[in-house]
Amino acid sequence: MLITTSAFSAYVYNRAEKRIDKDAGLLMELQLAQLIEHMDASPGSVGDWREFADLQISSGDPELRLGIEFFDPEGRRLISVGAASMMEVPLPKRVLLGKSDPGVREVEVGWGYPYLVLSGRGEQGIAQLMIYSRPFARSAAGIRDAFISALPVMLLLTAGLGYLLSRGSLRPIATITRSARRISSQSLQEKIPTTGAGDELDELAGTLNDMLARIHEGVERMRRFSGDAAHQLRTPLNAMQGELDVTLAKERSPAEYRVVLGDLLHQVVTLSDTVNAILRLAQSEGGLDPAHTVRVAIDPLLEDVVDFFAAMAEEHGVELVAAAESKGAVRGDPTWLHQLFANLVHNALQYTPEGGRVAVEARPASSEVLVRVRDTGPGMTEADRAIAFSRFQRGSASASGDGLGLGLALAREIARAHGGSIEIEAPTGRGAVFAVRLPLAPAAAR
Repeated sequence: MLITTSAFSAYVYNRAEKRIDKDAGLLMELQLAQLIEHMDASPGSVGDWREFADLQISSGDPELRLGIEFFDPEGRRLISVGAASMMEVPLPKRVLLGKSDPGVREVEVGWGYPYLVLSGRGEQGIAQLMIYSRPFARSAAGIRDAFISALPVMLLLTAGLGYLLSRGSLRPIATITRSARRISSQSLQEKIPTTGAGDELDELAGTLNDMLARIHEGVERMRRFSGDAAHQLRTPLNAMQGELDVTLAKERSPAEYRVVLGDLLHQVVTLSDTVNAILRLAQSEGGLDPAHTVRVAIDPLLEDVVDFFAAMAEEHGVELVAAAESKGAVRGDPTWLHQLFANLVHNALQYTPEGGRVAVEARPASSEVLVRVRDTGPGMTEADRAIAFSRFQRGSASASGDGLGLGLALAREIARAHGGSIEIEAPTGRGAVFAVRLPLAPAAAR
């Protein structure tokens, strides 16, 4: 604001100075025109010229220190009145040669300020008018001094106003900083306050609140996951410990030790499967690895999955068919995508009774690929739907205690990592339908 005001003041001063100079020039032109007109109206009457010049001097402003001179057509001085009688200012060569007037010119006479001189030729001779420039210079200087004297006031006003504006504008930032310092892993639900102004700072606070909400959700999910994982790991470990305590409580035969070791091996395998499933789920939540991301055709991938589970379907007496007609491809990790659909097919085979049917269908859907896995099992209740993708949770229709309850959770995380989604559709008959939507990859270059 101070810079703008100073620049405006300089501009106004410059314009005022030019205007004063212009007004001085107009005044001199009018005065000179009267002199030439009177000189031409009284040809040869030098006395009358002097009398008119004296009248002009006496009626003029004393501060202007007027000076008037009359010359004959050859440039010889005839009359010098006023300040012109105390100095000798030569005529411009242009005027002596009969050319046009060169305009107002400044002449230094050693009086502190220059004189403004204007010459003109008439029919009877030449007239020259001189005016002291000090009154005009002081008028311009007065404007300049007024602006300069106002600068300290403007400096104080702009500094005070700037301080108030900066404090007012930075206060929300200080509030955001204090709130951010208070927030920790134990208080992620706390929100950063907003002013309600809808400005950039409110937008920043809203963005930070959204980020905190996502972090809080992630921390809570991690806590639940850690608790569930600890519970799942504790169960086989407690069983192993109890079995070892009972076995070591007394002497056993080699056959009894062999039975115990077989049971422990089974528990170790279960424990290893649980740890591997947890690691796969954690890796899927970390997102895709760009080094393993390629263009994957969906139809051949689904056919490979169906071929992989053909033996298991035959063993369970379930018909497993594929109707992959999407003719689409996605951008992702082929191993993870195989794991995604393998989990869905394995889940469907587990819940489909003998004589049932599992179908894997792929259809194009605008900018995505839609894959459905249908089965003719007992279906899902509302309670089953609510916990279907929860970790370490199994449906009420589970036929056995096999499984960790991580298959569908892992499938959902893989779909999310590929920018897609997975949902449970309402079936038209018996069974369940899992629908996976994945965005199509850009068209391959030729």
